[in-house]
Amino acid sequence: MTMYDDTEANGMNERGALLDFPGADELAAAGHVDPLSEGALARVLAEVEAAVATEGAGVTPKRAPGVVVAMPERRLFGRQFGRRRALIGLLTTAAVATGVVTYANSGTTSAGTGTHSEARANTATVFLDDISTVAASQSVSSGKYWKTRTTVGTTYISRSMDYYVINGGKAYRKGLRPDWQVGPKDLDWKGLEQLTTDSGKLLGLLQSPPRPKSISPFDQAVTLLTDSPASPKLRAGVFKAMGGLKGVKLLGQVKDSTGRGGTGVEFAEAKSLGQVIVDPKTSAILEYTFTWTAGPSKGKVTHQTFLSTGFTDKIG
Repeated sequence: MTMYDDTEANGMNERGALLDFPGADELAAAGHVDPLSEGALARVLAEVEAAVATEGAGVTPKRAPGVVVAMPERRLFGRQFGRRRALIGLLTTAAVATGVVTYANSGTTSAGTGTHSEARANTATVFLDDISTVAASQSVSSGKYWKTRTTVGTTYISRSMDYYVINGGKAYRKGLRPDWQVGPKDLDWKGLEQLTTDSGKLLGLLQSPPRPKSISPFDQAVTLLTDSPASPKLRAGVFKAMGGLKGVKLLGQVKDSTGRGGTGVEFAEAKSLGQVIVDPKTSAILEYTFTWTAGPSKGKVTHQTFLSTGFTDKIG
């Protein structure tokens, strides 16, 4: 009996083999893949060409920055199918890493697949895990101030936590910015640099019992991702931790108030609902909306649209 016949006898076929690669489940959960941009296509083709050149020699190809290369763990139908499996894995992981996967709400209520909300939550976890990879691949930078530009104005935070706003083209000091809240911790700039980047530990901090006047775990995470000089590694850990929050759901493709497209994620608690729009290509937060759904503040909405965030060495 040939290897192919033996495989058929065990209930497998070529389609099953080709879908047996690292990243297949994530791609299926994510939705469809949009056409690659010229730059992304070049990166993917470079990976595929490297795989073709080295597969036969048993050499692991070099990977481009930000691309997770998925090589086969075993050969299923000999060298031919092993190579095809490797190439499909490369295309899948490269597409996710370059931010070209379009994530959709793939929730279902079919029998045996769980509830609609459970399916959405699982997909949100996949998306946030993928975004953590994108965040980690961003360039490390530094500066004297952390600058946040929104639709309502521009703010600056110094290493000493001095807080400035721009009004009429002039900078005004508004005092000290409150420390960033991470569970039981209140961190200044220096403390933020010393904060763990481990997603499991970050999730534990975010899920710590709330203190008086604590903001929600989701709100804490979003604040770190937008209003703080968090490093790429810390941002990656925060995104992955967000995926572990109970109640996080994927909204699919949405647009912010300026018309920019992104992927929406929401987090519901007993008295509030947080919604964030993420650019899947850069991991940047485009917009955040926080709504009180119960209590004295029911109906109150806080809305922020982020045009840009990053380091700068001067104000203005």
